[in-house]
Amino acid sequence: MDIKKISENKDAKKSRSLRPVRAFHDLYTSSNLALEEVYTFNVSQSTKETLLKNHIINLVTAIEIYYKDMLDAIFRLCKPSSYESKLKKIHDKNYRINDIVNLYNNRIHPLELIVSSQSFQSIETIDKVFSTLLEKSFLTEIQQIKWKFNLEDKKEFSISNHEIKIVKELFKERHQLIHNPRMQYSFTKEEIEVKDVAIFGLIMASDLIFIQFINKNTKDSTKK
Repeated sequence: MDIKKISENKDAKKSRSLRPVRAFHDLYTSSNLALEEVYTFNVSQSTKETLLKNHIINLVTAIEIYYKDMLDAIFRLCKPSSYESKLKKIHDKNYRINDIVNLYNNRIHPLELIVSSQSFQSIETIDKVFSTLLEKSFLTEIQQIKWKFNLEDKKEFSISNHEIKIVKELFKERHQLIHNPRMQYSFTKEEIEVKDVAIFGLIMASDLIFIQFINKNTKDSTKK
């Protein structure tokens, strides 16, 4: 158990928006604006490639943080009965009494330990954790939901299995870039936009599913 890491994660969360989707958007936008700005300047291809690598790493980091923040939001906003029986499947760890004392002395709630321990660095992990919470296939659910950005909009949006595969590849690319930063890496603006569309589809569909779950299980709700 890394108490220091858990405390650092708590402090970092305080600097982000309380709404997970807003925190994701802020992280994405700052990285994307930096990339667009560099591409408008007369800089070397090497510099552009370096910024592109950082952008991909930042994108996946933003996705990972979104799901951590959302898991934390579910724990904070939902009735314990909606998740307590599933915690063992999400975090199957046993701790010594000294570890428990350390949590208490550092004012760390056990649920914060569970959130901090999650590593949402693959679609498979995201699917496993939230399928357990929802008690149904998370990837199936997000592919079934449709949305509009306003009531007057005739077009409905959704995320397909093809877009999920794009995000899966993005996770693999991030892994390769971290462990082999000297690898050559280049994409056209159009190819980057395809990745962006897939990511935003994933986050939007996820957020709608999570909102439904939280509304159904909120601490303030009264079930008949």
